[in-house]
Amino acid sequence: MSRDLDIRKSASINPDSISLPLVYINPHFGYSINSIRRHIDNSPQVLMNSNSFPSDISEYYWIQEGELGKDAWYAVGCLQGNIYFLYKAYAHTSFDKDGYMDLWVSYNFSDIIHYAMDTSLYNKYFTDTSIN
Repeated sequence: MSRDLDIRKSASINPDSISLPLVYINPHFGYSINSIRRHIDNSPQVLMNSNSFPSDISEYYWIQEGELGKDAWYAVGCLQGNIYFLYKAYAHTSFDKDGYMDLWVSYNFSDIIHYAMDTSLYNKYFTDTSIN
């Protein structure tokens, strides 16, 4: 299946809807940047400061709010330094007990679309966004 590689954005974005899992990105809670980062094959290695995410988010393109025990939280956007990201978080009851997080970063937005998103997630992102 062909995927649109243009940056697509939601018409309205509420950063508060992704704030719950982001508060837990702290080694104290077991979520250091190094523990949640996922490798993207054939993508240039992105060097990040261990305390940079999420404070270096410069723009959100899309956010899907999750619900404990039901749906994952997702965010796609850009970090300072023109680094693109896909963030995913899920917890059954609480992030400090039974949650997990994944963070993919790349200098190429196309890598996020092609390699970090599965078909279901890409379809949701595509449906919820448009080219601005």
